[in-house]
Amino acid sequence: MVNDLNQCADNQYTHSEPFRTVVLGNFDGLHIGHQQLIQLGKSIADANHEELAVFTFHPQIQELRNPEFRYLLTSEQKIQKFREMQVQHIETIPFDMQIARLSPEAFVRQILVERMHAKHIVVGFNYTFGYQGAGNSDLLTELCAQYGIAVTVMQPCYIEEELVSSSNIRHYLQEGNIEKANELLGYVFTLRGEVVYGNQIGRTIGFPTANIPVPAQQMLPANGVYAAMAEVDGVRYPGILNIGCRPTVNNGSHISIEVHLMDFDQNIYGKQIRIAICHFLRQESRFSGLDALKEQLEKDKQNALQLFAKNTCKTCRYTV
Repeated sequence: MVNDLNQCADNQYTHSEPFRTVVLGNFDGLHIGHQQLIQLGKSIADANHEELAVFTFHPQIQELRNPEFRYLLTSEQKIQKFREMQVQHIETIPFDMQIARLSPEAFVRQILVERMHAKHIVVGFNYTFGYQGAGNSDLLTELCAQYGIAVTVMQPCYIEEELVSSSNIRHYLQEGNIEKANELLGYVFTLRGEVVYGNQIGRTIGFPTANIPVPAQQMLPANGVYAAMAEVDGVRYPGILNIGCRPTVNNGSHISIEVHLMDFDQNIYGKQIRIAICHFLRQESRFSGLDALKEQLEKDKQNALQLFAKNTCKTCRYTV
């Protein structure tokens, strides 16, 4: 069940609602740490015969503070991943001024008790809540105890002594280090969209591309050329993805996303495509002309195929 609520009302507690184990967080990216947090919640919910729920905000406070803020996952992608993790109830409300003004005590009473019917709460070590983030996990435990709600706090998640966090993942994406970002995510960073018409120059040099619009709210990796797996109609194809300004053919006027699907020749305009970004190949470059560009694309194709053959991306679940 997904609730997208415009405001937080003082719902009265009703016993008709099931008791829930509620996992709290922003879940931006739903990385390995978030996945472990939800798995912990599921184990508690299963042991106590409770419904597994998540409570989160969209938009997040970061978007309100910074209009340029971009998410690691779209709302649709996040909901799908919640469902894949067997979350039974998904509660999403906007972080607005009404929520921002709630004291820690009011947050526990109105959100966790009256709205979520929580019996157990699961949070990460750095979870904060209430007005100006005044509440931490210790205060949460104290306040919840007044309502007979147990609180479990998960310790930080590390991979090779590196903290798994959304900010670290963003840093790697900004560097173009998609392999490291994927490792911390625990899955392959993916873009989705409807194939739209481009300038069709790639077709003239034997490298037709599928173009998708730049997502309005999702963060993009650094400009460059990547080895990717594209999925159309449930079938996956190895590809070469370019994110950038296409300086050779477009004079660098705007960002575009285009992927060449290898050994593929179908009309897919208007269809949905998923592009899993697996390996960084090179930075975007300006070439002397289309012949030089074609020569480099041939090299990119071979490099991508070699990387897929070696299966060097630890988290890539796609195969050629």
